[in-house]
Amino acid sequence: MTDWPAYPAINDPARPVWHFGPPAQWMNDPNGTLWHDGWYHVFYQHNPNGEEWADIHWGHARSRDLVHWEHLPLALRPQLALGEGHCYSGCAALDAGGTPRILYTSVAHDPVGPGAQVFVSPNDPDLIGWKQDVAAPFLDLATHSGPHFGREWRDPYVFRTEGRTFLVLGARLGDEAVIPIYENPDGGLRHWVYRGIVHRAPVSETIFFECPNLFQLGEKWLLITSPVREVEWCSGTLDLATYTFHVERRGRVDESDSYYATQTITDPSGRTVLVGWVQRFPKGHGWNGRLSAPRRIWLDAAGDLCAAPVAELASLRTAETTFPAHALGSAPINLALPGDHLHEAELTFERAPSAMVRCEIAGVPITIGPDGVRFNDRPPVALSASAPIRVHWLLDRSLIEIFVNDRVVYTGVVPFPFASVTQLSAGGTVRLLSGRAWALRAAPPTMGFQPNQP
Repeated sequence: MTDWPAYPAINDPARPVWHFGPPAQWMNDPNGTLWHDGWYHVFYQHNPNGEEWADIHWGHARSRDLVHWEHLPLALRPQLALGEGHCYSGCAALDAGGTPRILYTSVAHDPVGPGAQVFVSPNDPDLIGWKQDVAAPFLDLATHSGPHFGREWRDPYVFRTEGRTFLVLGARLGDEAVIPIYENPDGGLRHWVYRGIVHRAPVSETIFFECPNLFQLGEKWLLITSPVREVEWCSGTLDLATYTFHVERRGRVDESDSYYATQTITDPSGRTVLVGWVQRFPKGHGWNGRLSAPRRIWLDAAGDLCAAPVAELASLRTAETTFPAHALGSAPINLALPGDHLHEAELTFERAPSAMVRCEIAGVPITIGPDGVRFNDRPPVALSASAPIRVHWLLDRSLIEIFVNDRVVYTGVVPFPFASVTQLSAGGTVRLLSGRAWALRAAPPTMGFQPNQP
């Protein structure tokens, strides 16, 4: 494979160099994430003709290791002759015969809908080409057997349990945001029967449940939604007698509004990998939007969500620096990290119950104290008072992802350039127990076809 030709956007010094994204122009939601035949596949919302949201296609890439990606031709494009204006978000799933299929929301030229759910089949075993069946949607509001949902009805997501196949999506029903559930009786993924409302909230509380992901994680079920604010999770039980999700625990997947619209991948090891869209980059650079670093997710014994970067990302590490243990005081100290604007680091602190740890990383202030961890001026998130504090971050030029004790995550877009020195201080008794940092190398995607080729 050859490197992508030199677009002006590639030379932007703020452009991330190992987080995945198209070579230029607009990117939003990851879609259709799938492990199949030795490849991780990621599709994504993409405007190939501009750096802002418009003219939505599906881009496509694949990877052997979730680190090194290969650009593939556009998978979906609006079928203008059939009245389709945009290919909105959706998912990928294997049918009963093991063939990957795409299910997405098709919308007309009028961008507010109403949408219809469309079935897509691959043209070849390598999943390079795809055929959209826009003329015969598998679900549409005109023939829908369930309640009268409003015009907002989109983002299908397929899951399986107990030998049965289900689909959820986001919808509006009167003055409620709801997640309806459907069942596919034959495994072919074309025919769906409405079963009920699996989750709901008043619109005064939640505008809409975008991009719902519902899946089993260990002994519990996890529902992740993008409710037009920070991404949220709920863990609990799924009752298939009443088709109801019972919430036991809840929280935010990420403490930043730059992280949105998640998708999951389950690989042969049984690991669940979560990816999201990183947004809010500055305009005018010829590109906008990135895929987050893939995260391994799990639930702890209490049912709370945990997350950490996938182990494969360690392959990007080069030069390593270690920091000796020492006490911190009120006077800030600076840590010089390798790699400047391209590095990874882990710092572990021990603090007295009433003490405060202060860090500033790539211009992002973090305080960790009795009330929990706080990023910028956001509300604090509780942490165990007795456990050591582990702060792990990955910096890719203007994009930073910070993990605290694998419990609290912050994904930020930071102004570029910025001082590459990390600053530490404390209020009360705090000790840095250990620290390691690595320079990271770039991992630009490759391509094996001509740009703009369908």
